Amino acid sequence: MRDTRQEILDAARRLFNQRGYNGVSLQDIARSVGISKGNLSYHFQKKEGIAEALIAEGGDPLPLKTPQTIGELDLVFLDIQQVVQDNRFFFLSHAQLGQISPEIGRKQRARCREITENLEQALVSLHAAGLVRDEDYSGEYAHTAELLYFSSAYWASFSELKRAGGEENMGYRRHAWCVVHPLLTQQGRGALEKLLRL
Repeated sequence: MRDTRQEILDAARRLFNQRGYNGVSLQDIARSVGISKGNLSYHFQKKEGIAEALIAEGGDPLPLKTPQTIGELDLVFLDIQQVVQDNRFFFLSHAQLGQISPEIGRKQRARCREITENLEQALVSLHAAGLVRDEDYSGEYAHTAELLYFSSAYWASFSELKRAGGEENMGYRRHAWCVVHPLLTQQGRGALEKLLRL
């Protein structure tokens, strides 16, 4: 039996990722699925309803277990990079979607708090293991975690700007390690170099 609702979501994700949220109409989605716009509206009245469903469908893709090693933190950065790639439309329209949908905005705020707290705790744990140096000022770990989150939320837009300017994009994982690298001790840098050589 045909699952029209899921077909709509699959088509919307594909089109949103290709053209951006603003570049896709309900008619475009209906045409891609092979149904009328009226049939689509039976499932979703508005485009933001589709975006809300896509975000709900994605669940919580990033594990919130605090990384205890350089390797575990690297896996978090790889997960973030993959989530941004798979949901490019969401990150290209991050601010807009949070404004047009109170539900999306609420989820964005909650996820921001969870991820930044998790990344800050990871830096504290790595400090306890001798892999991260002492803070130079109170709150340095928290500010670093916020920078990591902020750059992940806008990485897709930044990548578009780099691509449009003919520049190569380094990828979020590499960028994240560039942000964290000044905090690493010699032991931490050695662990990172060993990891990146694998």
